Amino acid sequence: MKKLIYSFVILTAAACLLAAPASAADKPMTNVSLISGPFGTSSYVLSSALEEMSKKFHPSIRITSSETPGLVFNCKKMNKEPELKKSMFMSYTVGINWLAQQGLKPFDKKYPSAMLIANYNIGSVWLASLDAKIKGKEDLVGKKVAIGRGTQILWAIEPEWLIRIGWELKDKMDIQYVGTDPAKTALLDGLVNAAVVGGYADPVSGKFSASPQTIELIATGKKLSHIPWGKEAVQKVIAQGIPIAHLNLPANSLPGQDNALDVFADPIAWVAWPEFPEELAYEITKMIIANVSQFKNYHNLGELMSPKSLPFGWDPKNIHPGALRAYREAKILD
Repeated sequence: MKKLIYSFVILTAAACLLAAPASAADKPMTNVSLISGPFGTSSYVLSSALEEMSKKFHPSIRITSSETPGLVFNCKKMNKEPELKKSMFMSYTVGINWLAQQGLKPFDKKYPSAMLIANYNIGSVWLASLDAKIKGKEDLVGKKVAIGRGTQILWAIEPEWLIRIGWELKDKMDIQYVGTDPAKTALLDGLVNAAVVGGYADPVSGKFSASPQTIELIATGKKLSHIPWGKEAVQKVIAQGIPIAHLNLPANSLPGQDNALDVFADPIAWVAWPEFPEELAYEITKMIIANVSQFKNYHNLGELMSPKSLPFGWDPKNIHPGALRAYREAKILD
């Protein structure tokens, strides 16, 4: 009788184990592709970091990151091969997303809006001069201004928006689209009166990391006169439906920057399309939130990533539903 009861208990326990729901560790592995940016860029490095972090911190998701020619390419590729939208996400920016929706250069047609997973950089640029007399927009009338190449979103297209819409001065300046490094060189050689400078920020802490050519300018020891766009100019651009964000850069964010600067910010982010599974977006975003402090171990710009910066600058309607759920659970968004 005792043997019969013992056998019954063993069989019952085994049946319960078989009926129990699988734990996270028992879930089948889900492979997800991530297309980033050119080799060596922060988009490439931080996306590679996310790949490594998926192996360390998630039991059932494996992200595979790969290099691409650039963020505009990412949009075109995924819309050319729409099946990829179900299993792939990509590096992108708010500004590029808007240009794609409008069908403006560098796009040749309109594309649907992508949806945020998480920011990994917040880019910001403005103008600077070596002439101490040039302090504001009125001092640039009739002057030569060097910005990025015409295809560069952050370094040329967005500054042009601020000059044209925010300042209403495009026809009153000689704007030269030369590229970021040539702009620095032209300023040092006295060929232009002002050039584009900038870098990347954490809008929550106020920390800032200058771009390489901005660092080179500062390293010359020459005193830079920083020319802010001004909050009003940024708001004029936003009022046109262009989804950049206002950013106040505290004084001394850069050596020799004596005053706070009202500039703009363009979030650089991992995004997905609506076709991307909601649960997958939720799990990836939740992993990023929980381990955001780890990104600094892979790239110095990772030090600018913080929980509240992850959705900065995005309208909730343009955040992927799965990611939005993760941000609300973490009390980052209401």
